[in-house]
Amino acid sequence: MMKKLILAATIVGGMATGLSGQAFAKHHHGPPPPPGGGCGMMAGPMGGPGGGGYGMPFLGNVQLTSAQHKKLQAILKDSHPDFRADMEQEHGLHKQIQNLLVAPGKVDESQIVGLQQQITAIHQRHEAARLQTAIRIHDILTADQLNQIRTTQDKVDSLHEQLRALTAPPQPPEDAKK
Repeated sequence: MMKKLILAATIVGGMATGLSGQAFAKHHHGPPPPPGGGCGMMAGPMGGPGGGGYGMPFLGNVQLTSAQHKKLQAILKDSHPDFRADMEQEHGLHKQIQNLLVAPGKVDESQIVGLQQQITAIHQRHEAARLQTAIRIHDILTADQLNQIRTTQDKVDSLHEQLRALTAPPQPPEDAKK
């Protein structure tokens, strides 16, 4: 049982962390990415192509043509908003909420709600940008390439289900339920 758990965790973990490096190596013909999955200017909010940040987590498993590769580079370059400024803004909003929560007296919930709405708006902008990038990437892929991605995604989903089943707490005996 323990060997199966370790094997499943190793496989899923390896697939999750290794794909962004594979995508980089397969499509960028340069040195491997630095630790943490970053891809230099190509890095997206969650590790760049192959890392899942753009809604195409298994893009690294697909062989792109030279033309597709150029289009992908252009898409990722165009779709790279300034997330650092947004992260700093969000950090400042969280700090304001924290300051309101530790201030003496009654908490002004309306101020907290307003700050929370600003944080939500930042998240929504990021998600909309990621989805638009994923749509643009989708549009440069062939049906066969999309099927390859789907097959890999289905396999990983199956592994996740197996891992959840292996790590789920045991069910109480039937006698204890009565």
